[in-house]
Amino acid sequence: MPDHDFRCGDLLICVSRDYASQLNIGGLIGIVMGTKPHHIRLWYETLKRSFWLTYDLLRKTDEAPSPLLKRIQTISYLLNAEEWELEETDKTCRLICYVDEVALETLEELRVYMDIDYQNLSLFPEGMGRMIAQVDWLKP
Repeated sequence: MPDHDFRCGDLLICVSRDYASQLNIGGLIGIVMGTKPHHIRLWYETLKRSFWLTYDLLRKTDEAPSPLLKRIQTISYLLNAEEWELEETDKTCRLICYVDEVALETLEELRVYMDIDYQNLSLFPEGMGRMIAQVDWLKP
């Protein structure tokens, strides 16, 4: 059991001045990409990179996220992602989520949420017990 209740899509800030200063993440909102029992992988949009940090250095934030972080958060929560990756091109974004299962109703809800930006949704097997849900959308 992990010692934290963070999950993919949560928006967090680093409360350690020393770590935040060394990593140049002071005041930045990070989004959870994946978790381990004592560590959280956070991605920072402005830096376009992620860091593994111990859970005790992090706190949830209520600050309004950017449109991209909000979209990643919503999709991660809808799919109950265990971890995710983001691929970007000039015109599109692709969110690759690793999930246990996805109900058809969830896929329909995701399609409605994506609206006109929706490009593609694919499901692939990933080993014996997981799936990959790949969601593509147009950049604004």
